[in-house]
Amino acid sequence: MSFLRSIVVLLLAIGAGVAVLLVISQEPFADSKFEFQQDREHIGVLREFPYPALATPQTRFLLVDAGKHGASATAKGLEGKTVRLRGSLIQRGPDSMLELVTGTVQSNPETPPTPPETATDIGPAVLVGEIVDSKCFFGVMNPGNGKVHRDCAANCIRGGIPPAFLVRDAAGNARVFLLTGSDGRALHQEVLDLVAEPIRITGRISRLGTQDFLRAEPETFQRAAAQP
Repeated sequence: MSFLRSIVVLLLAIGAGVAVLLVISQEPFADSKFEFQQDREHIGVLREFPYPALATPQTRFLLVDAGKHGASATAKGLEGKTVRLRGSLIQRGPDSMLELVTGTVQSNPETPPTPPETATDIGPAVLVGEIVDSKCFFGVMNPGNGKVHRDCAANCIRGGIPPAFLVRDAAGNARVFLLTGSDGRALHQEVLDLVAEPIRITGRISRLGTQDFLRAEPETFQRAAAQP
């Protein structure tokens, strides 16, 4: 009986040790957040293109509707107008997004439209990374990328969520570029087959406010070897 008890204790100890090792070996969650149902008021200039955004003196928020839906319909016709809206913050590092509260976007008719934005061209680039949906990756899901998240990401992008290109440097630090066509147009359906795959993209980097963009044509995207 004593021998059996010793075996049971040993097995429990081994199991506990394995559990601890598994926890330690897991990558830490990213420094991201989603302030679900903690909406706040924001005022800024609404930009429709290439993806709806709110430009403020401090930052540039991507705008999305609730669920797996982009905000193109909500933002339609409001390009360059000063608006007041309510939204819940989604944030990962320097990348910010607001999930809009339905029916809260109000424009100020007395304020003249702001001139179109001018993107800053950074230059050509060849990058290897992974296509993700920006809403989940910025903070709604954690980690929000990889093959286990492929179906969710594809559904989000199909629904109008801006697709993003996740690139990591040698130290594992992440940088995110919003994907557009070479002419700056929004991309959605064209990239669905390549979501969550290792991809090499040759294009040009540009910047609008605090957001980086990678301009390239989807037909030139190439599958790449998986990163170690």
